[in-house]
Amino acid sequence: MMSYLFTIQKMKNLVTSLILFFFIPVCGQKSVHDSLKVYYQDSLMISKNFKSGNISDHLTVKVINPCNSEKERFDGAVTIISATVKNKKYSDSMVYNYPYAQSGLINLKANNISNYTIDKHQAVLVPFTYCGNWDNDRKVSYMIFYNHKKYLHHIKYYCGEDEKCKINDNLNVTLKDLPSKLRLKVIKDLETKYNKSNDFY
Repeated sequence: MMSYLFTIQKMKNLVTSLILFFFIPVCGQKSVHDSLKVYYQDSLMISKNFKSGNISDHLTVKVINPCNSEKERFDGAVTIISATVKNKKYSDSMVYNYPYAQSGLINLKANNISNYTIDKHQAVLVPFTYCGNWDNDRKVSYMIFYNHKKYLHHIKYYCGEDEKCKINDNLNVTLKDLPSKLRLKVIKDLETKYNKSNDFY
């Protein structure tokens, strides 16, 4: 009987571990293992303030090992982005450890970060791309904070030989968890900020 209970407990622990293993990376909240920290070379920090009515939000975004064209560094062992939104009533944060840093490092542009007021709630959009061995397939990722919720999305693009780029994704599926008005803002962002190859690096 004790052996049976012990086996059941081990199975529960295994299931819990598997749930955490698969669920946490999808939500962008996987913690960074200490063994990766020896590969940290430099970082990029961006801070912005947004105001909606009487509430001021402060956004801080940090990229560990961002791509750096001056140093000709486009890939490496690790690249991580974290973002935190704070105001006097609320604070939340996200961390995304890009699992394919060997193929491209995170590229963040301060000018692409934006905010919108939607139904009296502040939406903060933090888009980023990846520098690496370029081919026709590209990707834009979004960290989004809205109404005390946070989202992480990856949107596929295709860039042709003419350097023009088009969304290569079904946005109604990829962005289906976003409220409809927020989804429209993100789609407009994607269509206006990323339409040629140079927009990705």
